[in-house]
Amino acid sequence: MHRSGFYSALVGLIILNALLLSKPNLLGKIGLIIYKYYYLRSFPRTLLTVILVCTLAVALMEFFSYLVRRRIISRTVGIVMLGLFVALGFAQLIKTGIDFSAWTYSHTGLSFRLGAFMLPTVVIAIFSYGWARLPRSLDLFVVDESNPQHKGIQSNSQ
Repeated sequence: MHRSGFYSALVGLIILNALLLSKPNLLGKIGLIIYKYYYLRSFPRTLLTVILVCTLAVALMEFFSYLVRRRIISRTVGIVMLGLFVALGFAQLIKTGIDFSAWTYSHTGLSFRLGAFMLPTVVIAIFSYGWARLPRSLDLFVVDESNPQHKGIQSNSQ
């Protein structure tokens, strides 16, 4: 998938996730008040919350991709770091499953529960996309200093 297609799909998933999370049933609304989840009480707040979480995930993914492209860290380290974030996303998904099987959260409504499961899934998708898109050693930027067109450009190779 090309970068523009991924980000277009991501925007759609963010909006869908915010819509699902902002529509709990009556018990879910009472739970939001009791547990003081102010960031999920309305669609704009929920949208902002989901956007912040996904933006942080995209920023981390792009940061590690940048470090690998510039050879600041090796591709293996980038794979390990993004793999760690994928594992953390799966851990959050498991925790969400455990939390939403308990009595309190199990009665919040289907759309709210689907939205709660969708957020860690989107984060896993972001880091998995970054993992698959990490540049190979042949794709890394190398400057040929003997070429007159590359004069004045600093090389990262040592």
